[in-house]
Amino acid sequence: MPNPTSNLALPQILSAQAQKHVTHNDALRLLDGMVQIGVLSRVLTAPPGSPAEGDRYIVASGAIGLWAGWDLNVAFWTDGAWLRLVPRRGWLAWSVADAGLYVWNGTAWTPVGGGISDGDKGDIVVSGGGSVWTLDPAANAVLNRLGLGGAAPDATNRLSVNAPAALFNNAGTSFQMVLNKAAAANDALLVFQTGFSTRAIFGTGGSDDFTLKVSPNGSTFFDAVIADRNSGRVRFPAGVAIDPLASDPGTPSDGWLWFNSTAGQLRTRLGGITRSLADEDLPWLSPVAGDFLLTTTGAGGAAPGTLAGVANQFDLFPFSPRADVTLDRLAINCTGAVASALAKIAIYTSDANGRPDQRLTETGDLDCSTTGAKLATVALTLRRGTVYWIGVRHNATATLSAWAATATPDINGGAIATTARKVLRRTLAYASAAPASWAFVSSEINAGPATAVWLRAA
Repeated sequence: MPNPTSNLALPQILSAQAQKHVTHNDALRLLDGMVQIGVLSRVLTAPPGSPAEGDRYIVASGAIGLWAGWDLNVAFWTDGAWLRLVPRRGWLAWSVADAGLYVWNGTAWTPVGGGISDGDKGDIVVSGGGSVWTLDPAANAVLNRLGLGGAAPDATNRLSVNAPAALFNNAGTSFQMVLNKAAAANDALLVFQTGFSTRAIFGTGGSDDFTLKVSPNGSTFFDAVIADRNSGRVRFPAGVAIDPLASDPGTPSDGWLWFNSTAGQLRTRLGGITRSLADEDLPWLSPVAGDFLLTTTGAGGAAPGTLAGVANQFDLFPFSPRADVTLDRLAINCTGAVASALAKIAIYTSDANGRPDQRLTETGDLDCSTTGAKLATVALTLRRGTVYWIGVRHNATATLSAWAATATPDINGGAIATTARKVLRRTLAYASAAPASWAFVSSEINAGPATAVWLRAA
């Protein structure tokens, strides 16, 4: 075969050749049966620097230089020059760079798949042959439906994928997936199925509240979790089952909740202390507005006594409410008035060891120059199961009601003692504010009774 062409190896007619028609007809027969186009790339807009004989390219949109005006045409380097081949509808071209087969549809080079669609215009099914197709980065592909891995899309499932996994990776920083519905009453859901029978759903279904639903059979559904869109509060309509732990967690944080199966207790961490959540040990009437609460253990069994004040004396005793209560008044009862006598009530929070910690409030002066109830206005809430320390300060010797010794808790600390330990007693100039932080000192533990303080529910 004399002087074959570069790509299809077609015979060429030699100068002064006899019987030229033979060579010419042989070339036409070969061309008719095996014409193929293999391009090196589809993304170049300008000719490469050193093309080899027979190199071909599909010219990308926006061509410049020698290729200006050749957008989407085939550029063919032959005999030391670029030859422009204008494609006709149906031309096929194999792109070496992205290992894909493309067809010219009259306006664009589109990938040719191994599967077929249902015939609707714009449908493409990508499958078979292990081919990886890469669309021109400068082009936007708009498809009506897309099937990957042999999956067949339909009018509802317009994107359908058969694959063991799928990856959605960021393009530099973050990544987000958006499910947008038309109205609150519509659905934006992720559905998990077994054998195409639904077992779990989460998303915003039928409202804008976020819901997790589960199903044993694909027809009966249970609301497991509902997050209210307006408040962020989470509800568990079917209840919560806490798996048992043989022992408490090593380093629980405030707010943790668990079930200790060894102790048979539901426990929580509050204020740095592990507490058991159990039925009330003592009876409790939930207060209504205007009710006065006694700051006792509720097991005193004896009427209040009295305690004479001492100028600059400050006594604290512990109290833990058995339900959350919001207060509008703190009160003491003066039984022995003294001219110009004043008193104040202070409340402290407790630290991780149950000792008085930070000052929660201190009232203004209460006039103890007359007998009777003395009320101070406050606005605060005490929480169930939290230890507070309540105290009274004096500037003189007015006598106030005091709880019976059995009505307030004993205070641990110090050496073995045979007398009750009921209050922390400190000397502090009345004119000075109560300390912002108490700074517990064990030597302040005292056997004296606790001054009676009442709390009025708001």
